[in-house]
Amino acid sequence: MAGIKVTTEPTAEPLSLQEVKEYLRVDDATDERVVQPLIIAARQFAEEHMNRALMQQTFTLTIDTALDTESPLWEGMRTAPDINYYKNYITLPRSPVISVTSVKTYSDADVATTFAASKYYVDNSRQPARIVLRTGETFPTALRVANAIEVVYVAGYTTAYAIPEPIRLGMLQHIAYMYEHRGDMYEAQGAPTLMKSLYAPYVIHGGLGSSSLMSLG
Repeated sequence: MAGIKVTTEPTAEPLSLQEVKEYLRVDDATDERVVQPLIIAARQFAEEHMNRALMQQTFTLTIDTALDTESPLWEGMRTAPDINYYKNYITLPRSPVISVTSVKTYSDADVATTFAASKYYVDNSRQPARIVLRTGETFPTALRVANAIEVVYVAGYTTAYAIPEPIRLGMLQHIAYMYEHRGDMYEAQGAPTLMKSLYAPYVIHGGLGSSSLMSLG
C-alpha cells in the first residue's frame, strides 16, 4: 500500500495576503486572521485535487513494492507477468518534481539501505514524474512485507508566479467562495463552477490512483 506525506511544508503560499485582500475588497486588517487560513485551505485543496505541489515542499513516499504506484491512463490488465518482471520505475505523486533526495529500502529486520542515485534516473520531464532504473539495474528484493521502499523528494513551483495563472485564479475563486459563505452550514452548495473549470486542464492522473484525489463535487 502506498502512502505520501509532507515532511517539510512550503514556506510561502501561491497567493499573498495582500493579493487576496484586494480580490476580496477587504480594506483593513480586521479579517486578516480569517483570510490567511482560507489561503492555506485553498492551496491544500487545489494540490489534492490536481495531484500537484504548488509551492516547493518535501514529500516522503512510502510503498510496499515498486508496483504500488500506478501508471497514468492505464489500459488493459493490471496483473500479468510482464508487469511483475519488467516494471522498472516508481511513479512520484505531486508534480512538478524538482529533485529526489534519497531512495531507501528496508529489510525484514527493518534495516535501511540507501539505493545509490547512480542506479536510477529522475524523469521529471513528464507528469507524474518517475524514478527509472538505469540499464542493467534492478530494485532490491527480499524486503519487508510493508513500507519497504521510501522515497524523499522535493516538488513544487519555485515561485508563486511560476504557477499557471488559471490555478491562482481558481484559488482566488475558492477563497472568495469560502469567505462569503463562512459560517453557512446549509446554503453553501459545493465548489464554484469556474474554479472547477480552471483546475481541469492541470489535473494529473496516476501516481497513487484516483482514489487519493479529492472530489470537487
